[in-house]
Amino acid sequence: MHPSHTSTSRQRDLPDPSQAPNCETMRWIILFLVSALPAFGQDLQGNDTAGNWRVTHHEIFGIWNSICDEREENGALRQRCYIRRAEVFSLRPKFAAQFVFITPEPEGFKVEFGIEPGTFYSPSGFRIDKGDETIWRTRRPGCLTGLSCTFDDHRGQEVLDAMLNGDAYRFVFRDRHGQSQDLTWPLDTFGSAWADFTAQSQQRNLLAVQD
Repeated sequence: MHPSHTSTSRQRDLPDPSQAPNCETMRWIILFLVSALPAFGQDLQGNDTAGNWRVTHHEIFGIWNSICDEREENGALRQRCYIRRAEVFSLRPKFAAQFVFITPEPEGFKVEFGIEPGTFYSPSGFRIDKGDETIWRTRRPGCLTGLSCTFDDHRGQEVLDAMLNGDAYRFVFRDRHGQSQDLTWPLDTFGSAWADFTAQSQQRNLLAVQD
């Protein structure tokens, strides 16, 4: 990897694989990450108690977690699989973190980035590099300012193709506290995480039906 791609961040991954990020806000993930309770959790509406989701599969591939879990909903079993990466890059009192969350959807896959409001990326600071070449970047205002950053359908597939072929994510930004950050998320083990995730999703019939 290029020497400039060395992260100086202090990395903390999420301690509990059973918790899926809220798609609407960073509030609960911040609470989760600073909480001393390892079993703290919520559902996607923020109403669940700890231990509601039962982890049925969890494999770690470098920085990438491939996870499946399940719970009863209205008398029926609901199952989920996802790939997760979460990093706390600034500890208290200036806590800051971001995550990426990959899920199967009725039409392909969704790639969702959780970025705190008040974050500002440089114009080329949200990208995937392969060697000295940038093979994917986003300049969406929502992604660059922490408002909303989700890719699905063909856009999600474009991100995933770049993740499977690239060397690293590169994030260069100023966080919500005004501190400069320069993060690298290696992608060398993402292919293994992806293979595990898709195999587990297939076993649970969670993948979109192919024509």
